[in-house]
Amino acid sequence: TLLKEMYDVVYKDKSIKYILVSVADRFSRNEAQASLIINELLKREKVIVEASTGFDTSTREGMLMIKMKLALAEWDNGNRTDKFTSGRKHCLENGVYIGASKPLGYDKHGKSLGTYFTINDKGLLIRKAFRWKLQGYANCEILKKLEEHGLPMRKQKLHHILTNPFYAGKIRHKMLQGKLVDGNQPKLVSYEDFLRVQDILSGKT
Repeated sequence: TLLKEMYDVVYKDKSIKYILVSVADRFSRNEAQASLIINELLKREKVIVEASTGFDTSTREGMLMIKMKLALAEWDNGNRTDKFTSGRKHCLENGVYIGASKPLGYDKHGKSLGTYFTINDKGLLIRKAFRWKLQGYANCEILKKLEEHGLPMRKQKLHHILTNPFYAGKIRHKMLQGKLVDGNQPKLVSYEDFLRVQDILSGKT
């Protein structure tokens, strides 16, 4: 990274005395990490200067101001993370899936609470995969039929699909702490048939 390259240069070149940063809170968002870096640079007689204010680490006052700005930046960053996490959980609890990647077979539209999904051509084939499983086909046979229809996949992927309640209109997520909620996505299989597929996969009669 650029930061590591900078370290390598200033550690080797003793003629460098000053390190300019635009603002202190962009130097590092982690106060503890930033303090370690600053202390290490001070040991090597390097002075960090905040260009926007002129504060630098050569004085107690300058060091105090920079560390205060780093502490405020870390608090702000944590606050933003909490709000982001809270927002994601709120969406999930209201049946809106906001995962980083969309499940195979769906197209994703909108964002946040306005997110919704539509079934694409791959989704129609996945719907058939559930039907084939209910009809008694083995996974290897389903994989072969999917490939013949233009949707090749690994057996692990098929197992993941057949055991994912998203395809039955439900949402499961670690933020929901084990709860299964009704999602706003269109179903590829009814929840009753999804449970029948789980029984088949687990070998229950």
